[in-house]
Amino acid sequence: MLTRAQQLILVAQAGRAPSAHNIQPARWHFKGDRVALLEDPGRWLPVGDPTGRDNQIALGMAWEGMAMALSTIGVGLARPAVRPLPYPCTSPGLRIAATATMAAGAHTDPLAVQVDQRHAYRGKFRGASPSQRTALAQCVAAHAAHVMPASEHSSAGIARWYDEAAAAAFAMPGFADELYRWLRLSPDHPQWRRDGLSAPCLALSRWEAWGASMALRPGVVRWLSALSLTGMLAGESAKIRSAAGIVLIHASPEVSNFDLGRHWYRFWLAMTAHGLAGVPMSALADSPGHAALLAESQRLPRGNRLVNVMRCGPAPAGVAQSARLPAAELLVDDASWPAEA
Repeated sequence: MLTRAQQLILVAQAGRAPSAHNIQPARWHFKGDRVALLEDPGRWLPVGDPTGRDNQIALGMAWEGMAMALSTIGVGLARPAVRPLPYPCTSPGLRIAATATMAAGAHTDPLAVQVDQRHAYRGKFRGASPSQRTALAQCVAAHAAHVMPASEHSSAGIARWYDEAAAAAFAMPGFADELYRWLRLSPDHPQWRRDGLSAPCLALSRWEAWGASMALRPGVVRWLSALSLTGMLAGESAKIRSAAGIVLIHASPEVSNFDLGRHWYRFWLAMTAHGLAGVPMSALADSPGHAALLAESQRLPRGNRLVNVMRCGPAPAGVAQSARLPAAELLVDDASWPAEA
């Protein structure tokens, strides 16, 4: 149904979906009128994401990205058959995450044009205009089933909690090693143009990147942790307080992380359409104690789980675009199709 040239364009567009540490776990297979999304277990963070929550969200975002990409050529996707994936991964082979049939007749998704404009901005936001604050509030309201605003005067408290949670994460065995493997702090890094967290995407200057390359070495982090000094590595209060708003990403028990990823991506792109950027503050949701504090202080709907927290606002011009794997590496041929299928 689709030529290889079309497939390459589609997977490149779907591949712009975000993932934790920019690990890019999604792979694709097309056959006839069917499309399959697969997970590469080698691109999973066993320390930072032991339950697979973040990978499932990333896969959901990738699926939504594929649906939008297909819509631009008039093709629609049926509701996917999503497979439960156990974590930890027991095999290094690709795993089928979701499948669906394609059919002609779809209209172009209006958010598709925002995919290449979306950024995770980790620096200080510019001051938001009244119209931008209104636009953010409207985006939140339109996605209220899964997005809620933090209370107006809670930014300082949330900033303090974030710094605590981020500093505590460095004390987790293996966390610093895992993070360092995905840092790309110099253009000389062999994976600079492929994946991971680059210095420009971390909003680091050349000298800040050099300092981070020293301070974030696992041995240095262990030394700082022993001295209870990891707070030096995690201070983002000023950046958080610069946000036009902070939002909580949440879900009811019946909503899977995969489906939440689809909804969250659409919210992020809707913000993008209004000239706004955002960045997850995952440490807050990853810390049970801080997640509980947030759920209680922000009155999260009873029974819902906190999945993540985002700070949002207008970014300056020229924000770096994160690297992506070549499209050809995202396509799975028949020879590599999992035996389980």
